Amino acid sequence: MPFGEYENFEDCVAKNQDKDDPEAYCATIKRQIEGDKQRRIGFDIATLDDKIVVDDDNYLVMPAVIASEIVQRYDNGWAYKSASELEKTAQTAIDIGSVPVKILEHPGAETNYLLLKQSDVYGRAENFSYVKNLTEPKTGRPMRRGIRADIRWFKNRVPEKVLAEIRSGVLRDVSIGFTFDTDKTPGEWNGVKYDYLQRNIFLNHIAAPIPKGRCPGPICGIGFDAALKYGLDAETLQKCPVCRKIVTIGVELASKRLYTRYGKDVLHVLDGYVLPTSKPEKTSLDADFKKAFTTLESQLQKK
Repeated sequence: MPFGEYENFEDCVAKNQDKDDPEAYCATIKRQIEGDKQRRIGFDIATLDDKIVVDDDNYLVMPAVIASEIVQRYDNGWAYKSASELEKTAQTAIDIGSVPVKILEHPGAETNYLLLKQSDVYGRAENFSYVKNLTEPKTGRPMRRGIRADIRWFKNRVPEKVLAEIRSGVLRDVSIGFTFDTDKTPGEWNGVKYDYLQRNIFLNHIAAPIPKGRCPGPICGIGFDAALKYGLDAETLQKCPVCRKIVTIGVELASKRLYTRYGKDVLHVLDGYVLPTSKPEKTSLDADFKKAFTTLESQLQKK
C-alpha cells in the first residue's frame, strides 16, 4: 500500500539503504503519515438494571446499559466514545446476534485480555439496542445515548453463589471488553476535552458481573446516584485507570451544572433527590462549592 512518496513499505526500504536502519526509518515515516492505527483493547464499566427478565431452571436474564456516550480517562489520555460510533457498534452486535459473557473478571494477559477459550463462556449478551435517551435505573433521570442489552447467564456454568449475588444486587457492575482504532483528533464533548476518539469499536466479550471492576460504576457515570450507597474507598479510587476520580473533573463538571440550577441543594440532587427548579440567590460559588465537595468527600471516605 502506498504511503508518502513510496509505492509501499518495501519500496521505502529499498530507497533508503543509506540509512543505519532502513526498516526502522520507514516505519517511523509510515507512523507519521498514517498515525497510530493499531487496534487497542479497552474496558469500560456499566451497571445491571434492578430487573429480572427470566429466572428459570436454565437461565437468569437481566438487562443492562453496557456502554454510553462518554469521555473517559485511559492510561494514554482522555478518550471520547461518541454516540455515532456506539450506534455502529450496536448494529454490528445486532447483526451478529450475541456476545459471550465471562463472570467475575476479564480474560488475562495470556490471551491479551480477549476472550479466546470455550471454558470462559458463562453466558451471552443478546437483544442489543441503540438508545438515544438512556435513563439512570434508580432515579429514572435521563442521561445520554448508548447501548442496552440483556445478559443471559447459563445456570449449568455459573456457580449458585454468583447467581444469588447477582439477584440480590451485591454484584451489580458489568464491564465490556472491546477493541478499537485510535483517532488522534482532539476535541471537546459537553465541556470535557478529549485527546482522541475511539473508532470502529468491536465488542469482544462482556464481563458480568464483576466485583467493583476496574472502574466502579458510580464514578463512570452510569450509576452515579448510587455512589454513596455502594461506597468508594481511597484504594479503589487510586487503582481506577479508566475513569476520573470522584473529586475531580467528572463530578466537578456535573456538580457545577447542578449548582447553577439548584444552588446549595446540589448535594441532595447528587444523592438522588428531585428538587423543584429555581434560580438560586447570589452566593459565593467558590465557597459553597468547596464546602459541598468537602462534605461529599467526607461521606465517601466513611464508606
